[in-house]
Amino acid sequence: MMTPYCLIEVKPVDAILSNVRMDWTMDEFYAAGGVTSFADRVAGALGIHASQMKVVAVYQGSVVVDYEIEPDSSSSDSAAELRAIEANLNTLVSSGDSSFGAPVLSASTNGEAVVEDPTYNPAAAPVIATPVEVVEDDTETLSISDEGLYINLSAPARNSLIGILVVLVLIVGGCFGCGTLVICFYSITKASKQISDVQKKHAKN
Repeated sequence: MMTPYCLIEVKPVDAILSNVRMDWTMDEFYAAGGVTSFADRVAGALGIHASQMKVVAVYQGSVVVDYEIEPDSSSSDSAAELRAIEANLNTLVSSGDSSFGAPVLSASTNGEAVVEDPTYNPAAAPVIATPVEVVEDDTETLSISDEGLYINLSAPARNSLIGILVVLVLIVGGCFGCGTLVICFYSITKASKQISDVQKKHAKN
């Protein structure tokens, strides 16, 4: 965690910053050994020690691995070693070698594209799906498209639906009407009883 007024030192590091996107799922990537196996395979193909490989990030899309390759600590000319490793890495990527574990869709080295996938654009809007049409039989169809839902029914089916709606309306109306009549009758009866009681009490007094 950085605190106020802390000193931050930024200095260049001799390393190859690389990125590769493979035709894999995350489950398949980790089932095949994940980060450790990836570093071992690529290091073995490049003829370097696995300790020189450092995976920075792994994320979905299909599977994207950001990694860097550092020179051998015992090397007297790290710049020349990195240039040789970079050339071998570019050849390895562009040749479609299987050392990455899955087909390479796109890759870059030190910010420069080595393999490009013109169809890959994560920022693009999703493609609208083809309208779906479900045919129930020869007379009744159900169509779904981007503009809405369309239902085409035959005459018997349409009449049946109308009949069901009429019955539902009658049931609801009957229940509501009967309830209203019961409430009115109860209110009138209660009011009549109250009036009768008042009249009796008044006559008695």
